[in-house]
Amino acid sequence: MNKRKALVYFFITYGVFCLLSLNRHSQAVSYNYHSELFADKAGYNVYLPALFIYDFDATKFPKQTDLKTGSGFTLDSASGKVITKYPYGVALLESPFWLIAHVLSETKDGYSSGYQKSIDFAGSFYLTLGLLFLCITINRYRSMSISIALSVLIAFSTGIFYYGIFETGMSHIYSFCCFAIILYLSLNQEKTTTHFLLLGAVSALYVIIRPLNSLFLIPILLFILMSEKISLKDAMIKLLTLKTTLYLLLIVSVIMAPQLLYYRYAFGSFFADSYQNEPFFFPSLTRITELLYSPHNGLFIYYPILLMMLLYSIFHKNKYNKLSWLLMVVYVLIYASWWSLSLGCSFGHRAINDIAIVFFIPVFMSEKKIPNLIFFVLIMCAIINLKFIFSYDTCLYTSTNWNFVEYRSILFGEFK
Repeated sequence: MNKRKALVYFFITYGVFCLLSLNRHSQAVSYNYHSELFADKAGYNVYLPALFIYDFDATKFPKQTDLKTGSGFTLDSASGKVITKYPYGVALLESPFWLIAHVLSETKDGYSSGYQKSIDFAGSFYLTLGLLFLCITINRYRSMSISIALSVLIAFSTGIFYYGIFETGMSHIYSFCCFAIILYLSLNQEKTTTHFLLLGAVSALYVIIRPLNSLFLIPILLFILMSEKISLKDAMIKLLTLKTTLYLLLIVSVIMAPQLLYYRYAFGSFFADSYQNEPFFFPSLTRITELLYSPHNGLFIYYPILLMMLLYSIFHKNKYNKLSWLLMVVYVLIYASWWSLSLGCSFGHRAINDIAIVFFIPVFMSEKKIPNLIFFVLIMCAIINLKFIFSYDTCLYTSTNWNFVEYRSILFGEFK
């Protein structure tokens, strides 16, 4: 496919996604849990109104803005500080769309309709861009038609589509996009200085969106380096010249510096723990079981395709099978230790979408033809997922203590 045709398809897809997202939020109003800037989403985004409208002065915000937007951030009237535990990466990627809304909006408060809708345009864009890079990566091993089909089915059978269209202000669609680009760059056989610097820049963005992403990114990059039989020593000699190293340090520093400066402003230290009073516990078997199978966002209950991909990797040899299992073990141990097993209001165990693509690598990088059974499973999981998505209302309310009543009512109930 030539670049012009790819660009046309990109904007057509982006336009469709924008229409879907805008339609989904057409009845939403500001300061409501259905809106694009509420709770966690407002916490990620608050850097933008704080910087461009209120000079990071909490007293300049309209009264109780933090409470009206679901307490995703705190306006400390005593110190005048704007406090959010969330890193600024999402706000950075939202900023081009938010700034356009800021210029066009008559009410420049950061939360009126134009600002809300800008987040839909942002989420749709990064969903489209991520799928484009995923499709190009798969196309190195499969035909274009198979690549497009796999990319779409991966998005529909996981939470990627949901977080790109429905919960556009959450971090996961931005992480997905960055990771798709990282995968594209790291699997590229042409290891040039430009690729190396781009990989460093996008990796820094990936980490600044969700710092926990670094715990998955490092083993992924090392595994790819070893699996593709690239000599670490030769790669470093070729790419890490003094000039390249300085450029890389500069790029990473520019991306990381705003976050460190914010921590200094908000918490008094460049390396503060913004997630205070949110403890870790021992990942007992009970917690692991609940994480995987609970009706309250259980990982394999809401994204059964991931379990299917892990089972597939057992019976089909591929050099990336070990990576899939390693990441799943690391993921389960980390999040079974986190105080909130369900990660709050979300569709499924949402953080897995940051690395979900990895579990499909053994399928699309295999030298063998993809079995028809895999396509059938993908299609069925996608259909079930879409039914659940369009019947789901942002949060689960009665699904604790292994109560599947709400799960069944959503899966088999009416569309919302």
